[in-house]
Amino acid sequence: MTAAWVDKIKWFVILVLVQGLIIGQMQVSRYAVPLIYVLFILKMPSDIGRKNLLFYSFLIGLCVDIFGNTPGLNATASIWLAMARPALLRWQTSRDASESFVPGVKSMRTAPYFRYVLPSVLLHSFIINVIDAFSISRMADIAIAALSDAAVTVILIMVIEFVGRKK
Repeated sequence: MTAAWVDKIKWFVILVLVQGLIIGQMQVSRYAVPLIYVLFILKMPSDIGRKNLLFYSFLIGLCVDIFGNTPGLNATASIWLAMARPALLRWQTSRDASESFVPGVKSMRTAPYFRYVLPSVLLHSFIINVIDAFSISRMADIAIAALSDAAVTVILIMVIEFVGRKK
């Protein structure tokens, strides 16, 4: 097993544990819930195969669902994000499609990375909140919850990126 895969497994475990044990227990209301595990999906290499991306996204979503007792909620939103991720990534990069890179501030610069993270997290949090509400009749509540979840998540992801960049 290569060092890159060992790092990915470490990140997977750390993000699931942080999401399940710390963030899941701190949640006071249904607003501004950080969805930090999304970082795992966003940081997958650009050349990862579609099936592998879908599998890993489903797996991390399922693990978070198991911790949070939310059967299928996070897994479904993670799969939707995995399906949209290649287009969102292509939209923000001018790289050759055959060039492999790991999305981040180092490889993409700050503004393009932010423009990649923001719609990705918005999509993910909107899907989670729509499925959680199981109704579009409360669209104002869903929008507020999705926007607040996305804002907190994007801020945490950017902080993690900048702390990791300093190393």
